[in-house]
Amino acid sequence: MASMTLKMPKLAVSMQEGTLVEWLVGAGEAVSVGQAIYAVESEKTTFEVESPFGGTITPIAEVGETYPVGSSIAKIEV
Repeated sequence: MASMTLKMPKLAVSMQEGTLVEWLVGAGEAVSVGQAIYAVESEKTTFEVESPFGGTITPIAEVGETYPVGSSIAKIEV
């Protein structure tokens, strides 16, 4: 089984970091491509981010913490 890493996305040109607001799925849950899996707050708005992969998710990042764009926030076993 391969492991894919999810990173804090750059959701706007000026975005340098984002705050993880909520996990919409729990550790060990199956996720599918296009499913909303977490919410990120930037300086202007909150976005729900969809999974680019299907598989089993293992969150790494903590809700309420701020992470630089590109930081690892979860792994998905595909």
